Amino acid sequence: MLDLIKSVVDYAYDNIPLYRKLYQKKPDINSLEDFKNLPYLRISDLCANAITDSISDIDEIIYILPAIENKSIFPLSKLESTYDRDVRYSVFYYLLKQTDIKEGSIFAVITDAKHAYYCGEIVNNLLFYKYQTSMFFLRDHTSYEMYKWIDRIKPDCLFLGTDKIIGDVTEWGIPYIFTINRYDKNLSYEKIRHYDIYAINEISWIAIRIGDSYIYPKEFFYIESDPSDDILVLTTIDNYLQPFIRYKTGDRAKIIDENQFQITYIGEH
Repeated sequence: MLDLIKSVVDYAYDNIPLYRKLYQKKPDINSLEDFKNLPYLRISDLCANAITDSISDIDEIIYILPAIENKSIFPLSKLESTYDRDVRYSVFYYLLKQTDIKEGSIFAVITDAKHAYYCGEIVNNLLFYKYQTSMFFLRDHTSYEMYKWIDRIKPDCLFLGTDKIIGDVTEWGIPYIFTINRYDKNLSYEKIRHYDIYAINEISWIAIRIGDSYIYPKEFFYIESDPSDDILVLTTIDNYLQPFIRYKTGDRAKIIDENQFQITYIGEH
């Protein structure tokens, strides 16, 4: 892990003006303690600099989401390279494989305006891995209308991408329910498995809750928490267009193991 961290720090300093400004001189990383002495990257640092100062000189940018459409407290455009897209897909697949859903399962995704960005990305990821997927955009629909749609599709898994109450979804006969950033909601009943995905717009999918802890792929992330306030601090290991190094998220967590943490608070994403 230390070699990977050192590599991403060296890369960021050599290729991204924001990190040269933040660090002043090239960091000499010989231990994790050296790394943890680096200053935090904060959202204010990103806002105070031009977008060209926070990304590397990579030509194949394939994804540009203007800030006005980002539906997030992250007030900047979201950029992605072809390589970063493939990493995001790999992380999503890793999270799915932590569950006991079967290959070929049918997915239904319910969203509203607030969560349309996340859920659109969920649909893209599921279709990429050839899962049959349908999405319903919730407006002023009744619980009965939602049930009839579910009954017609007969999904094995439901992504519940909305804060709106749609009756008792546990009565819909769906064995698996996924939510996003609802760590405090437990929809698990005798015949239903509930999985919650932790994600932030700046980076995308990070971890999935299995039992009481969130599990994440350590080959893509290094996660710590600030000892002074338990704020989750995130480093992307394999992101070259816009790496996040010791990024202070605003969410609170306790580190359980090298690839597990427990969330105690999630802010607005």
